[in-house]
Amino acid sequence: MNSTHPYYMPMLHKHLRLQGTELPHFVTSVGNCCPSRTVLLTGRHCHNSNLTANDPPHGGYAGFKTKKLDKSYLPLWLQAAGYQTYWVGKALNGFSTFMADKYGCLPGWDHLMPSVGPPTQADFDESQAGLAQRPPVYLKYYYTNCQYHEKKVGLPDDNLFERAHSLIEDSVDAGNPFFLKLAVSAPHDGPVDGLPRIAPRFMSAFPGLKVPRGPNYGKPIDDRFGMSKQRPLWWDSTDSDIRYRARAQSMLAIDEHLDRLVTKLECLGVLNNTYIIYTSDNGFKLGQHNIPQEKWTYYEEDVALPFFIRGPGVPRGAYANTLQAAMVDVTATILNLAGAAPPAAADPVDGAPLPLELLRSLHPQPNSPFYNYTGAYWDAAAGTVDMLAPPATDAATCARSARPPPMPPLPPSPPPCKGSKCKPINVGSDDDDTEDALLTTLASYDAGTGAVPVSGRRSLRDGAAAGAAATGAELGGAGAEAEAEAEELRRQVAEATMVMELEEEAAEEMERRALQAAGSAAGRISSWSNMALIEQWKYGKLWRGKDYRVIRACMPPNATLAASAAGARRTGNVCYKYVVFCNIERAYGGLRLNQLFNLSSDEAEINDLLLKKPLPAGTQRLVDRLDAALTVLSYCSGSSCAQPFTRIHPDGSVVNLAEAMDPKYDSLYAGFKKLDYYRCAEYYDPSNEIPDPRLVPEEWTLPGRAPPPRPPTSTLDPYIPFEKPPKKGGKKGGKRGF
Repeated sequence: MNSTHPYYMPMLHKHLRLQGTELPHFVTSVGNCCPSRTVLLTGRHCHNSNLTANDPPHGGYAGFKTKKLDKSYLPLWLQAAGYQTYWVGKALNGFSTFMADKYGCLPGWDHLMPSVGPPTQADFDESQAGLAQRPPVYLKYYYTNCQYHEKKVGLPDDNLFERAHSLIEDSVDAGNPFFLKLAVSAPHDGPVDGLPRIAPRFMSAFPGLKVPRGPNYGKPIDDRFGMSKQRPLWWDSTDSDIRYRARAQSMLAIDEHLDRLVTKLECLGVLNNTYIIYTSDNGFKLGQHNIPQEKWTYYEEDVALPFFIRGPGVPRGAYANTLQAAMVDVTATILNLAGAAPPAAADPVDGAPLPLELLRSLHPQPNSPFYNYTGAYWDAAAGTVDMLAPPATDAATCARSARPPPMPPLPPSPPPCKGSKCKPINVGSDDDDTEDALLTTLASYDAGTGAVPVSGRRSLRDGAAAGAAATGAELGGAGAEAEAEAEELRRQVAEATMVMELEEEAAEEMERRALQAAGSAAGRISSWSNMALIEQWKYGKLWRGKDYRVIRACMPPNATLAASAAGARRTGNVCYKYVVFCNIERAYGGLRLNQLFNLSSDEAEINDLLLKKPLPAGTQRLVDRLDAALTVLSYCSGSSCAQPFTRIHPDGSVVNLAEAMDPKYDSLYAGFKKLDYYRCAEYYDPSNEIPDPRLVPEEWTLPGRAPPPRPPTSTLDPYIPFEKPPKKGGKKGGKRGF
């Protein structure tokens, strides 16, 4: 939602966009915290790790440990290559002192500083007392190396970057290469007013900022999917605006810390020999698709993430808008850059290293649309900041901060303590997003009470007023005043919808031309497939058992750029998103639902191309290719994930969508059975799916792995243990969309 615009994060712009490469087509294969982080740590898709949720038994820290995913994973591979490995900040959902003691610590980390909840009742009471103060006093606890607790006062991310600086100094002083995973708290909701923690110095930033009112804001999802209410804008949009502004404010501290981190590397003389990657584990919605807040869908707001990389050999100022990459590729890239690899006996990584040489050939000169940005920054007027100036390295800037005494290598003896309040308690970290908290918020919207308490609204609005008096500029070169001056909400949405309707004919013509020219890329220059898998098996109370397999497919990296739709926030390749959805609320025989979006002409994903009847022949040809490639990806492992077309064309004659669109393959692709479901479930089980056996590895068709020979009588069979049989004559149960 535009969070990385230079106006909002000027230091990210300075140090990573201008000095590195940005991938506008970067996705996570699952829009959920713990599964997405697991993909990064293992380099494997969810269907290969079978960690699919934030909570046990299908996910969370307990799931990660019981599935033994820490026996061979990224930090161990890097340690074997001689790297010091550090992880500070949010760990995996459900990590706590109790769980770490029960299941053991995460191996492979030379220094692990994971956030946890207060370890005792006395600590919890002290923490709550601090939060009740105004301004709140934050107490944060860390279970360092799973050996001892550290209590820190202040904003959590300040603590993390302080530790990061110390660890980097130690590695450089010792001459050791290092890998640092820094998982910040912002912009997660904090423990006060259900809003992100905001540093006091940023409370007045972005006066009047509101959620962008794009074409899909408040626009319901097709009712067949049961994921959104059908009454547009059914919640109090003021809450969404407050939350959006708070998120932007919370990220200013991260931007500031990023500047200090880059400066630290320059002071130590290692900046030009260090790779820095900036991304996220998932996105978030705040009103898009008529969902007030949530992140578990396959829509762009949830899975299309910011991605920046800088370092030796990485093009500077490059906007790689024809290359698509995914989270599994980040793992492969880190290993490649570090000269590391999994052991031969380990499960293979499903991604491929980013093709830096290809990027250099495609972008020999800076091409970022923001490279010559001359607009304002949130704290500086237009034309007053030299963003190409190197980091300052004067003595005062490079002076090292005083450090506290080193912690003991072993757990210290506990202090004398009496009473029940000194006994350990099992409280999760407040960095964890929980479904219960989200459901409480949604219930408050439904009841009309609003999600943000009155006190929170008042303090934020007071901050906005103070900021308006102190700050006059808002988004300068982006061509917009503060969203507070925008037109009334419902009229905005109505106008956006009308514009989309007026452009529909032009979009269809663009679609026809794109398909017609699909095979016209100027020859193969790379075997990079530009295909990405997105998958989910929804566990929990919300949308339970609604599953999907999705392919996000782009034309080759050297294909002709697409003409952008009006108002698009990115330019680039012709990309499609094809969805195979399992709706547990539907009767057997109608479980599967499909969607197809052209992301070039319909970035908002509101124009499902499959709803047009009769389906144009060119669209059907595209669907045939996408469904086959999606089936391959849904069962892929290792190299077949990076090169799905090799399963269909083992001779290597086809490696990308443009080549597959050659008419000579029409009968081949039309002959494949479309991916389907026997049943929907809240966990991954391949026997729930019906692939074309020619598109999946042979082991999936062996007895015990193949689907049952006959379909169940309904979706409510013994294979779905979490469902209770419906009452006689009653409708199938399940949580309806909100």
